[in-house]
Amino acid sequence: MRNAGEMRILIIVGVLLIILAGTCAATSLSNSESGTWKYQQEIAIQENSGETLHDYQVLVELSGSDFPGDAQPDGDDIRFTDADGVNLGYWIEEFDAGSKRARIWVNVPLIPANGEAKITRWYGNPSAGSESDGEAVFEFFDDFSGTVLDINKWYEDAVNNIDHTINNFFRFEGATKGGGNPHPYWIYDGTDTGSQHQAKWTPLNSFILEWNSKISDVTAAEASEGGVAVITTDSTIIYYIAHLDAWAGGIVPRRYVVSATGYNYASEVNSGDEAKFSIVRDGSSYMAKINDMVVDSYMSSTQVSTIALTAGACNTNHPYLDYVQINNLRVCKYTYPEPSVTLEAARSSALSITKSPTPHSIRQFQESTITLSIKNSGTTDATDIEITDAIHPSFDLISGDFPNPKRYDLIRPGETRDLQYTISAKESGTFTLDPATVTYADEDGNIQEATSEPASIKVIPSTEGGTSGTSHSPSVSTASVQLHGEKTDVVLGEDILLKLSAVNLITKPTMHVQVIIIPPSGMSVTSSAFAKSGAGQYTTTYELEPGSGKDIEVAIRSNQIGDFDVNGRIIYYFGDDRDDSEDHTLTLPITVRAEAEQTESQSETKESSTPGFAAVVAVIGLLLAYLQRKRR
Repeated sequence: MRNAGEMRILIIVGVLLIILAGTCAATSLSNSESGTWKYQQEIAIQENSGETLHDYQVLVELSGSDFPGDAQPDGDDIRFTDADGVNLGYWIEEFDAGSKRARIWVNVPLIPANGEAKITRWYGNPSAGSESDGEAVFEFFDDFSGTVLDINKWYEDAVNNIDHTINNFFRFEGATKGGGNPHPYWIYDGTDTGSQHQAKWTPLNSFILEWNSKISDVTAAEASEGGVAVITTDSTIIYYIAHLDAWAGGIVPRRYVVSATGYNYASEVNSGDEAKFSIVRDGSSYMAKINDMVVDSYMSSTQVSTIALTAGACNTNHPYLDYVQINNLRVCKYTYPEPSVTLEAARSSALSITKSPTPHSIRQFQESTITLSIKNSGTTDATDIEITDAIHPSFDLISGDFPNPKRYDLIRPGETRDLQYTISAKESGTFTLDPATVTYADEDGNIQEATSEPASIKVIPSTEGGTSGTSHSPSVSTASVQLHGEKTDVVLGEDILLKLSAVNLITKPTMHVQVIIIPPSGMSVTSSAFAKSGAGQYTTTYELEPGSGKDIEVAIRSNQIGDFDVNGRIIYYFGDDRDDSEDHTLTLPITVRAEAEQTESQSETKESSTPGFAAVVAVIGLLLAYLQRKRR
């Protein structure tokens, strides 16, 4: 038995573990592929009925300037999250990029009575696949995917018999017929059943039943009806909306609403007519809508059993209609008045990353410089940025930032960070370099990820480690070259004096030198001994006699906080031997801080980005050690 003291300690450990789990949690959007979401839009949902709503489907309508023009053409990259960053179920009813119109249903877990719930819509990821799913949104949903009726959702032929076809739709193509007048299998009023497939669903006191319907009526002899009904316990009709043709002497397709008292509404249409039908039940009150327009209302206190795919047919002399088609049958929860939706302006916090080698084609044993460019093309800050990359096994890393991950605290909208490293080809061939990856936190703290496209390098075979007419880097340098700075850890706004130096060995002929310094994005040049500049690069040429050396100085100023790399390149040859030139790329890392370094360094705080993480772990460890000792 544990004593009370041990129990108290175990409780404390449990609480600390819960806290630790919560602080370590990070949300991310659901995506089975890759890429990142560039845009986000906050949506406010106001509850208006005075009741707290749970798992309530909310319709988000988008049009005009609210339509996500940067989404995929079918809206496959649409996602929704709640205020905690948890993915929400959604279903796209309509998404028309041409007319800039969309209707999307979202399952919102909680909307407080007379209060507001906040959700976020995400889009702008060309790599994402659709996760639209009606079953994650509605009380009952069937899009009739596959080719057979889903027996987990329906009692097939619960009343009489229906001939049907299923292929991402449901088509009535036949039903039980019989003689006599009135026809025993026709639906006239609340005493009739017709033929039914009944849903395995227990109805709510208030709900909305919706579906899309289409009629094909091609011959005069056809007479039948097909639609969806709310039925009572003996399977008779309470309320029914259908497409039908009731006259076997001509082609007269109609839309009909039938209640327990008979035909309540009729409208003649053409064959091929398509419409959205809705039945709204609120207690004993019923309402019929066609294309969202109210066409009938009805009162009934009869007990509701379920809903049913319902067909009516005449005698055997009259064939069934070519078909009546049902699409996307769904049942929504209903409260009055329903929640209202307010869309805020869309915003973006998105980093993109590109990876490019220079040059793309080299000889074996030559070098290529890999540039990673990270750009914030959004409208909000990206924080906690980490860039990772890998060196291909057919290359050696000569200099630069990787394979260690590179980190930045912040990249503001419109800003770019460039990273470079140099690799040397060990063998010939055409090589595909793996994509580089950047992860970051958006404005809401959600973790996002973006990857570059793969890069390709062609390596031409070489002999003896080099070929005439190309530069190479021998294992032993024929001169001394160096890039250094007076300070490499500076405060924002402070000048940094860089020196790119070369020394000609006393045993060598005259050395002809070109030097290039490439300041990174986020730094500006304040003075330079270089004679020429262009495209952000500073260069000059000079000659060194045997045994002499020279420093070329550039002063740069830090305008942004973060870790940067200054790249210097030296190309040189001796005497008149241009064919045996050498090309070296040197990298100098610079750290720019907001203020002078305190007791705890920036790198240390980055390693423990979760506040209190180390402290919680330490306390848990001490408590567990104490318990172990007590048991001995």
